[in-house]
Amino acid sequence: MEQLGLGIIETDAGFGRKLAGFFDQHGIPAELHQDPKSLLARLPNRPPSLILLGEGEKPASALQTLRRIREISVIPCIMLAKRGDDLSEIMVLEAGADDLVDRDLPHRALLARIRAVLRRGEWGTVQAEPAIGVDGWRLIPQRRQLLRPDGSECALTTAEYDLMCLLVEHRGKPISRDAIARAVFRRPFRAEDRTVDNLVLRLRRKLGLTQQDCIKTVRGAGYMFAGFADCGLRVA
Repeated sequence: MEQLGLGIIETDAGFGRKLAGFFDQHGIPAELHQDPKSLLARLPNRPPSLILLGEGEKPASALQTLRRIREISVIPCIMLAKRGDDLSEIMVLEAGADDLVDRDLPHRALLARIRAVLRRGEWGTVQAEPAIGVDGWRLIPQRRQLLRPDGSECALTTAEYDLMCLLVEHRGKPISRDAIARAVFRRPFRAEDRTVDNLVLRLRRKLGLTQQDCIKTVRGAGYMFAGFADCGLRVA
């Protein structure tokens, strides 16, 4: 099994060093980056297993960094924020984070949240798992990839991939927003919460214009996977 590496982006050097020291003591190599550019530069070739993103007194800057990460990588990200920061959970999750955590959370609790995200993503596993074929598309559980019929990757975030798997598993059956929220975000659905709807919207966009109807909205019931459209391409 690969050794877990943690990338920490934190402009507050004292806070960042305390975090890195704690994770190092618990067997998780942690690398502190006070400037996000240094971590962004290495993402394509030497990515950590997870990014812990907290930019001190600059929550808006952290959100911008998160969006830049999502432009080039689907690596799991957890954002740290202080109570009272102008960052809502919905805003952060829609930007591509896998979790939003209070900066004052005890380090042991933060460690548990990190391990939960990594378990959900199955990052670092090397056990071979068969691909799941779906109308010429393929889900690769080992690498958490979705491949198009031509073999190219449809890059998904952790939440998008989890939703895709959930929909495929229940193909032809509507899944409620509450069931999706509990399975993907590990929390119950709230009536005023648009996170699930926006996640479905992002996944539809990722799948492409020819596949917009594969995820159907079922009024009063939720969402249903109806199968991929046949575009004449198949994996050899």
